[in-house]
Amino acid sequence: MFSAYRTFVIAAGICFTIARLQAPKNTPATDERPKTVKVAAVQCSSVLGDVEANRRKLTKLVEEAASNEAKIVVLPECAITGYLSQDLRTNWHLRGWPLESDFHGKDPSQYAEPVPGPSTVHFAALAKRLQVYITVPFVEKYRDTEGTVYYNTVCLVSPKGEVVAHYRKLTPWPRPEQSWATPGDRGVQCFDTEYGRVGMAICFDIHTILQKYRPKKIWALLYPIAWVDDTHPAEWFWHTLPAETARYKHYVIGANWSVDKRQDWYGYGFSTIISPSGEVLAGAKSLYGSGDRLRHDSNRLGGRGHSRAPSSHSWKLNDWTIQALSSRTMIICTLVDPRSNAIV
Repeated sequence: MFSAYRTFVIAAGICFTIARLQAPKNTPATDERPKTVKVAAVQCSSVLGDVEANRRKLTKLVEEAASNEAKIVVLPECAITGYLSQDLRTNWHLRGWPLESDFHGKDPSQYAEPVPGPSTVHFAALAKRLQVYITVPFVEKYRDTEGTVYYNTVCLVSPKGEVVAHYRKLTPWPRPEQSWATPGDRGVQCFDTEYGRVGMAICFDIHTILQKYRPKKIWALLYPIAWVDDTHPAEWFWHTLPAETARYKHYVIGANWSVDKRQDWYGYGFSTIISPSGEVLAGAKSLYGSGDRLRHDSNRLGGRGHSRAPSSHSWKLNDWTIQALSSRTMIICTLVDPRSNAIV
């Protein structure tokens, strides 16, 4: 078990540090890999089709995460282009494709981007300047000899300023995405960072993709989300998903979307970082906007109530020792992972 952990819960997401006390048993003594890494799950709202404004907002949030020394930054699903309108009434729609009657359709052609394209170029340059990895989530436009197709896409850009992974959502969520999204054709996508091997998935993929990554032996799943649910999503993010994660023994860094004001549907908020043992290491408890203060929840999946970190606090929870320092915009804790097979 882990003995302690560090999370940075910034105003628009979660930053989390993993530290290794000792190298894996089979690792040479000359191993040069970093012994700690901070990762950030950014939680923010987007405006459907306002690509420039969304890109500016996300840039500032990535800069904020990097200023807190995060080295891997995960952004929500389709955060650059927008996934749905915040009231869930406007959806991307291609002419001739089925559209649910409660949606207004919006043509994605003038908002979607190719790979490489303006957003991958922009965030690759940002990644190089900040020396971080960034997920770049958007609606991709791809032209071939048979016409133009659209994908729900996330790319990973590296500190070298390069696109190092290009993933297209394998299982689009049928209800909203049947009107525009072609299922991905690139399979699972991995990249070996200096911290460990990462894979990528997008929202609805989670129901089928964990098994597909099992032979890849990933260290962390970078997971952009735009969750919509019929009921309160705490059961999913705090119980069901952690239990599934524990079966596959890797981290999940889940960055979910937010909204600017309360909506009459469930699913926004609850960005979550989960350990290989299925523990919720950090979770965003703010639901609205991109600048509300987020809080750490020390509740261990079984439903023991919530503990909000005060300005300075520590407590014991099973084998966890949690030390938190809270300010207006972040909570800082420390994670130490002494397991011999840990890769960080």
